[in-house]
Amino acid sequence: MSGFFRAVLRRIPGLRRAAEADASPRRAVGRRGERTAARHLRREGYRILERNFATRRGEVDIVAFRDGVLAFVEVRSQTEPVLIDPVVTVTRSKQLRVIKAAQAYCTRHGLPREKVALRFDVVTVRFGQGRSAEVRHIQDAFGTSGKRF
Repeated sequence: MSGFFRAVLRRIPGLRRAAEADASPRRAVGRRGERTAARHLRREGYRILERNFATRRGEVDIVAFRDGVLAFVEVRSQTEPVLIDPVVTVTRSKQLRVIKAAQAYCTRHGLPREKVALRFDVVTVRFGQGRSAEVRHIQDAFGTSGKRF
């Protein structure tokens, strides 16, 4: 939610509660999806360095490391069967925000981008009935392998 929209909601008390109630279930599914994705990545041998790294230019759900590669992971969660693949929902503008956040992460941690192998992955989590979840990890989902940022 943008800062402008939050400011408007603060001035209209009833509207604020309605908007928060509507967003709350989606946020809960998103948080659950991120936890599930992090568990999956750990089982695959990744070390989770950070979750929800945010700057004013973008945000990365998970920063993970394995085999000399720093992976910036966008997580997409679904609770209901839908016809569209969740990977498609990672638009080009979202990809650019994740890339900018990755650049900020490297700068903040003193990592020379030209010497660190970076990759942008997407993990999709589909929650079914009960406690089961279908997890899919797409490596180099942005098609940027070997490119400099």
